[in-house]
Amino acid sequence: MKQAYLIIAHNEFEILQRLVSALDRAGVDIYIHFDEKVKTLPEVKVEKSRLFILEKRVNVKWGTVSQIKCELTLFEAAASSGPYDYYHLISGTHLPLKSIEDINAFFESVKDKSVFSGLCQDIPYQETLKMRRYNLFLGHSFLWRAAIAVQRILHIERNKGKEFYKAANWVSLTQEAMDYILAHKQEILKTYKYSFCGDEYFVPSELMASQLKDKVYNYDKYLLHNIGRANAETFTLADLPKLQESGYLFARKFTSRI
Repeated sequence: MKQAYLIIAHNEFEILQRLVSALDRAGVDIYIHFDEKVKTLPEVKVEKSRLFILEKRVNVKWGTVSQIKCELTLFEAAASSGPYDYYHLISGTHLPLKSIEDINAFFESVKDKSVFSGLCQDIPYQETLKMRRYNLFLGHSFLWRAAIAVQRILHIERNKGKEFYKAANWVSLTQEAMDYILAHKQEILKTYKYSFCGDEYFVPSELMASQLKDKVYNYDKYLLHNIGRANAETFTLADLPKLQESGYLFARKFTSRI
């Protein structure tokens, strides 16, 4: 099985190297996108994998369409060197909780299906806020809230009639799914331009609206990723042995600083 791991990184470079070392196998290609804000890139080492550091980099801002642009940049870079059986989108603070051999065996068992975590249709008011309003001035709380309030009063709604699905943006896509997403890149950028956290919606929504709907698989043991009020719970390397007993394939997010 030929696989590509697509990594979005901006900090925690010790964890990143541990992740890359865990993935380092013949037949595995690794692509890393470092946030444009990272001025000095770390040295990342592999022994068996092919490693690609993207030259085209996006200034990623949480919640904005820049997250989607970053992911599409990785998708295009990896697809240009494909085909692959699977493209795994992960962060630089992921770590596998099973051996790569066990992870490969899982993907062999679901071959031809794209794998998601937490796939669902969102709470209606959250979907309306994130996908059917114009999320202007993200990063400026007062202006953003004021713009949303005006749209609510005036009953301004976009993307009418479109059905949305939500999942963790960390996914594993087949070649067929990757081809579909990239073929619809411009449409995606237009649809999700003013979304809020649209990276959690665009891949599952587009695939569920396509002929690939029956090849979408939600796996509840795919990713251990505990979200609190805003940010994900942070694990340390000391948690790793306990987490490995959880039965999940991957966990996020880890830090080496505690």
